[in-house]
Amino acid sequence: MRLAPLLLSTFLLAGCKREAQEAAAQAKGAAAQARSAADQAAASARSAAEQARTATDDAAARARATLDQARAAAAGAGDSARQGLDSAGKSLKELAAGDQLEGELVSSGGTELTVRPRSGTVETLHTDARTRWILHGAAAGKEGFGTGAPVRVTYIVQDGQRLATQIEAIAR
Repeated sequence: MRLAPLLLSTFLLAGCKREAQEAAAQAKGAAAQARSAADQAAASARSAAEQARTATDDAAARARATLDQARAAAAGAGDSARQGLDSAGKSLKELAAGDQLEGELVSSGGTELTVRPRSGTVETLHTDARTRWILHGAAAGKEGFGTGAPVRVTYIVQDGQRLATQIEAIAR
């Protein structure tokens, strides 16, 4: 009879051992699955962080490019404004540099006009399509002005050259 309780205890111990081994194996499997899930979550987090970093870098690059374009546009506008002011200043200086001169018409061929003022030094001026020719108070063509005709020439200085704006016949 002693053998029966001993056998019974052995069977019970063997059954508990097997259940414990199965529980340990299940726990190991669950731990491996948890580790795998944690690794996947970490990889997903790293990927999301890298995507966010890339998106941030791209946005920063676009912002820098936009800023560079804005700076270039502002510099161009500043240059344009300076050129406009310089041009306006030059135009005002040229208009202020204009004058009148009286004398005898020496020649009026092509786009040049030569006049001998009372001082005696022959002066050459340029003409263009806007030059007005006035004879007896009315508009006329340069054909009405002969050599030796007394004239008053009003001119401006444009691009460093004297440009006649009006040639008027005057009485001697």
